[in-house]
Amino acid sequence: MKALWKRHPLDREIFRIAVPAFLGSLGFVLFDIINIFWVGTLGTAAIAGVASAAFLTWAVYAAMAATTAGANSLIAQAFGAGKSEEARQTAVEAAWLSLGGSLLIMALLLPSIPLIFRLMGLQPETAAFARQYLTIYVCALPLYYLCNLAGSVFNAYGDTRTNVIIMTATVALNIVLDPVLILGWGTGRPLGVPGAAAASVLVTTIALALQVVFLRRRGYLPPLAEVLRRPAFTRAARMLKIGVPAASVNVVWSLVYPALTAIITRFGEAPLAGLSVCFRLEGVPYFLGIGFSTAMAALVGQSFGRGDMQRVRQIVTRGRLLITVLLLPVALAFIFVPELLVRPMTSDPEVIANAARYLRTVGYFEIFLGWELLFEGVFTGLGHTRDYMFIAVPLTLARWPAAWLLAITLGLGTPGIWWAITLSTFAKGVWASWLFHKGGATSHLLRAAEPPALALQP
Repeated sequence: MKALWKRHPLDREIFRIAVPAFLGSLGFVLFDIINIFWVGTLGTAAIAGVASAAFLTWAVYAAMAATTAGANSLIAQAFGAGKSEEARQTAVEAAWLSLGGSLLIMALLLPSIPLIFRLMGLQPETAAFARQYLTIYVCALPLYYLCNLAGSVFNAYGDTRTNVIIMTATVALNIVLDPVLILGWGTGRPLGVPGAAAASVLVTTIALALQVVFLRRRGYLPPLAEVLRRPAFTRAARMLKIGVPAASVNVVWSLVYPALTAIITRFGEAPLAGLSVCFRLEGVPYFLGIGFSTAMAALVGQSFGRGDMQRVRQIVTRGRLLITVLLLPVALAFIFVPELLVRPMTSDPEVIANAARYLRTVGYFEIFLGWELLFEGVFTGLGHTRDYMFIAVPLTLARWPAAWLLAITLGLGTPGIWWAITLSTFAKGVWASWLFHKGGATSHLLRAAEPPALALQP
């Protein structure tokens, strides 16, 4: 097995895409850690408020997959089939759909922000911080949406390195801006929590400008005059058919956490603050899984576009082995030394205790988080996200009643909430693996002579 681990010919291709995607995402983890550090100087209520707003920003980010996941899949398949112009036109349609989607979400979300945080059961001071942060984020939503789409276009071509360089540079700028805008360093005008949101908006604007420049240089976008011209939307239906199930999975995953907040806050603010700290730490294995998911979406999509179904199976099998081996030490660290991991991020003993209990619990099945994310990328690459949705959505929704049963009805407290989360992760990872290898719909796809989406092309 050791020789297989080192010498398998697919490893280089997988890591070429997965490692930059992971490092780029890890940059955002670093940003979050620094962000929490500076926001933490404003008090526990500020940390909890930003964490509560983050639950909603994740939901909005997840909704973006309605266009970005479909664009990723169709662009990768077209590129694999050698249809470069088809890939470029798909990117143009995706940009228009993304802009329209962002405006729709803004119109729905802005009037609802106060009600959302009331339903989450937050204390008044915490809710005020949450409203400040989320309002600024939502007002800048078109920028975030298009920036996310641009990253998906790079990913579809397997060019994660360019996007990572851009995003890392802007994250570094964000780290510099945080103390200036949050605490007023050098200006004498501290903005507090709104300063954290404003710093993020500023660097996202810069990142999007750089992404557009390099997308044009790489030939992934047509001339800007063509991008700005309203397209015929001949690919929109297929894009949404792939993207909407993928978005549903991620939106439900994101919205369950605000729902769980109403249970968590029954035990005080410390468990919520501890969960916020843990999300920053769990970002490492999560974004490693995202890196592999990105690699699977690109490589599986390109191979599927070429009609090379044997290679699709090889890529998936090897990817699952790699993510399992890489997440094993992370899982062991969460189980055996959680306090050591948490202490650099907070000095509050109650927050440390709650965070350690969470990490120890999720550590037992952390490997299956990687499986869950990896297979999400696999089904995106195949352009067949519906059956995966039927697994992920019900199991994610089950977290809320399971958490209530374990934490409230059976009296286990917050550990019951953590067990509800981790057991659903285990079930999703195992079931998704079974679906790919044994599911009827997937087997039919892999027996097809060519992918249905490209078969429709003239």
